[in-house]
Amino acid sequence: MTHTFLDQFYTIDPNTGEYIIEISLKDYDDVFNTWDSSVYNIRDLDSSLKSFLKECSYDIGSKKAIKLRFNMKNQKKDERMEALIAEGIRNYFQYALYVTKKRFSEKRKRSLLYVILSLFFTILSYFFQTTNASQLMGEIISLSLTVGGWVFLWETFSLLFIHSSDLWKKRGQYKRISQAPIIFRYMD
Repeated sequence: MTHTFLDQFYTIDPNTGEYIIEISLKDYDDVFNTWDSSVYNIRDLDSSLKSFLKECSYDIGSKKAIKLRFNMKNQKKDERMEALIAEGIRNYFQYALYVTKKRFSEKRKRSLLYVILSLFFTILSYFFQTTNASQLMGEIISLSLTVGGWVFLWETFSLLFIHSSDLWKKRGQYKRISQAPIIFRYMD
């Protein structure tokens, strides 16, 4: 196997080939936002942990599998807490995935509206080109409607292909993190 620059920063599981994202914790509660006092499985994650996981997932690239390994220092194994942490991480990233999908759906709906408006403006433009009432005024209105039609068509293209690319990337990251195996390792 050839070594890449990425191999210097991440451990690779020799059995599965997954890139292991190492997270060191002193206490189980370090995973969650200290300001959130709700039950564990629906608590918000610590903001630095969220950022770290997103950055690592982005660094590693979407084609490679990942695994999350929590290195617990001076902590006794608590399977209940391990399950709650895994559930909390999955819940957070599944919710982020849901929100991202919803935003993408809203962009598609807006794009459909823009296509309809573009067609409407183009048809009106054609109508004003065929009528010969006040030649100059008809030309001005026709050209304005043509430009409006093209602007709405460009906005559709922009929404679907330019602005949505970030949402596609986030969607893939969130899905991969929410499905990543989560393991715990205890260190003295």
